[in-house]
Amino acid sequence: MPDQSHQSRISDHEDSGTGSGADFASAEVPCQEIPYQEFPYQEVATRIRDFQENSCDGPVVDYHDPISLKGKLTELHSNSEPGSWDSIWQAIDFYLSHSVKTSHPQYFNQLWAGHSQPALVGSVFEAVANTSMYTYEVAPVATLIETEMLNRMKAVFGFKGGEAQITTGGSNSNYLALLLALHKKFPELKTRGLQGLPAVSVFVSDDSHYSMDKAMVMAGVGLDSLVRVPVDVNGSMDVAELGRLLKESESSGRVPVSIVGTAGTTVRGAFDPFSEIADLAKRHQCWFHIDGAWGGAVAFSEHEKRNLKGSELADSLSWDAHKMLGLPLMCSMVFVRESGHFDKVCNLGDTSYIFHTGTDENETRDLGPYSLQCGRRVDTLKLWLEYLFYGVSGFAQRVDNFMALSRYAEERIASEPTLELQSHRWINNICFRSKAASGIDHNEFNKKIREHLYHSGESLVNIAYIQGDLTIRLIICNKDVTQQDIQKFFDNWLQTARLIELEYQQCA
Repeated sequence: MPDQSHQSRISDHEDSGTGSGADFASAEVPCQEIPYQEFPYQEVATRIRDFQENSCDGPVVDYHDPISLKGKLTELHSNSEPGSWDSIWQAIDFYLSHSVKTSHPQYFNQLWAGHSQPALVGSVFEAVANTSMYTYEVAPVATLIETEMLNRMKAVFGFKGGEAQITTGGSNSNYLALLLALHKKFPELKTRGLQGLPAVSVFVSDDSHYSMDKAMVMAGVGLDSLVRVPVDVNGSMDVAELGRLLKESESSGRVPVSIVGTAGTTVRGAFDPFSEIADLAKRHQCWFHIDGAWGGAVAFSEHEKRNLKGSELADSLSWDAHKMLGLPLMCSMVFVRESGHFDKVCNLGDTSYIFHTGTDENETRDLGPYSLQCGRRVDTLKLWLEYLFYGVSGFAQRVDNFMALSRYAEERIASEPTLELQSHRWINNICFRSKAASGIDHNEFNKKIREHLYHSGESLVNIAYIQGDLTIRLIICNKDVTQQDIQKFFDNWLQTARLIELEYQQCA
């Protein structure tokens, strides 16, 4: 029913003589907001329930090529009616029916999968409350929750004291860590910029995440300053080579600024030797950052956290709770061993219009001045609810279950004469491939198997390359996946491999 007060304001305007009634009538009147009591709660709840109940059934994705899918989208646009909830439900149904079911037990494609109900509830109510994390004034309880959760997570990762903040993703965490390193080495950078500074070097492993390349460009130091350190046969940084490259850099007049280790590389899940890297970083006065976005979650496991030995010596460490723990995207954070670095890098400009924290020691500090961005979602709400529901012991059990399933997958590969592992398994990254018959290119053969499974919707698994050889990167990080699901994946894979091999034989 139309808002009566709104209608009376229209009449008052028409009668006031401030404008022509005819002109006003011909103007397009904006569609009114539906009052809160008419919000379609039931329709929203029904669609969430239906999507979740069906997310484990049928194909992983109803595959369409971009052209055909765009045609369907264009048709939807042409049939939509402004102000019509029917158009909204058609759009939602279209979106969900053509989305990848990332909670499906045959989805092994990315470093995140599945969903958890407590965290999903957090995502919903974060949007309902719709506030930003920059001030205590507009986010009082959220500020306290975030501060408390960051302190608890710091303790899990062995950072006693120091500081931490939520970021918008692992890439931004790594970028922020690079900024901290540069400003620690060159305090004058804050006012003078890069002008007059010596050439620098930042060291990463050959298997490091591409976000470091982006960070170098965004920070203005350039890709020529990024030094890639070779890895050993298992994908771990070669410390002897790192030492040699550090000396080489200094001899050429460059200043080493940062060494970036990785806890769980993107493809092989490898961990770098953090204790040895920390020694070299101290000797060469470098900032030591660890990209733990993926593998950092092993900190919750008593057995698996051995891979993080020495990580507590790092100057900073980034971690994504939305990856291995399975929280809804995004939930990223960065920990720093010493306090004060965020203030030096991020607390800038005239912010008197927004930050009003006084001098009362009982006042909670606004988080905005120490963050890389201003407006920010309340991403810690989902982490807090997940933590309340499962606790650290629940997180540990989740990680340990992933490792048990990964061992099971590894054993299945070893039992199949046509399959082979391509790299040492560190955690829950399993890199394998099918052996191609004589005369068939291994890379092309495995890619065709993968594409067939993707387009049919039977399974979705990703590809990567290890020293030029294509590998199938199986990631197990859906907390609801079982041994039967792993078994089904390999059954699908082997059956498809036989079909593809038959096609090759028929074309020969």
